[in-house]
Amino acid sequence: MNLSILIPIYNWDVTLLYERLLDEIDGNNLSSEVEIIFADDFSTVSQVIDANSKIAKNEREYVSFNYMGRNIGRSGIRNWLAQRSKGKYLLFLDCDVLPDRDDFISNYLNCILEDNYDVVCGGRSYKSRVLADKEYDYHEYFGNKKEVKSAEKRNLTPWRYILTSNIMIRKSAYECTPFNEAFVGYGYEDVEWGIKLSKSYRIKHISNTASHLGLVSKRQVYEKMRESVHNYLLLKKLFPEAFKTALISRFVDLFGYLNTNSLKTLDAVLGYFFFQKWINKWTAFVAFQLNFAVILAMAINKSKD
Repeated sequence: MNLSILIPIYNWDVTLLYERLLDEIDGNNLSSEVEIIFADDFSTVSQVIDANSKIAKNEREYVSFNYMGRNIGRSGIRNWLAQRSKGKYLLFLDCDVLPDRDDFISNYLNCILEDNYDVVCGGRSYKSRVLADKEYDYHEYFGNKKEVKSAEKRNLTPWRYILTSNIMIRKSAYECTPFNEAFVGYGYEDVEWGIKLSKSYRIKHISNTASHLGLVSKRQVYEKMRESVHNYLLLKKLFPEAFKTALISRFVDLFGYLNTNSLKTLDAVLGYFFFQKWINKWTAFVAFQLNFAVILAMAINKSKD
């Protein structure tokens, strides 16, 4: 078994991804080299559960589907999947992605044959889209600005662009560097993982992208940002040198000189007037970044009191 494809699920219909993977595996007789393991991390949407139940009933020996009895989180579910894998390499895919190429799996298998790297990152795109309403336009814009980078660009700072939505790792490397389950809730468990991997393993970014289909509304993007503050501060505590290299750290330091009332006012102005009410996507994007820095500064100042 060369490759275990590991897919955690939470409230998303994985039919499109499942069918795309099967088309390549069955069409190219790869079933002896590949297994797919799905794990539903206690989804709550009945329509999603019903849709995915069809996959759970499949008769392919290389596909397994598991239901968790409780939600164990973004890091925990990936560790659970990895522990049950048989492959020499592990390919983590988010449930809401869709490969952009017909030879997506074959590209990873070729990397395994070459055996030059411990970690291979395919990258993210927004080429395919299933949620067409305008309320999702900002998330696509945001993703293209923050996450979509060429392989050449990503290889300049390999750890910074590690995304668990589409990444392959040698199982022996994973076993020495599992996901940190102290990261609870949304965000930055992949960045922390990438920093640790970069200290000991060979990382390569390639052009083998998967589209992010799971767009959310502009308001939900904002809510996820605020939810991620705790994890970002944990990342800062664990790897302060990585925080210092990020552009946002300069703004956090600058805003840190303001008092609590001033920071609260700035938070309200940036979040409500410039982000949520402003139609121009670029202006909203800049306001979003500055607002995150303000919230981080407030949290850091509060921890000092």
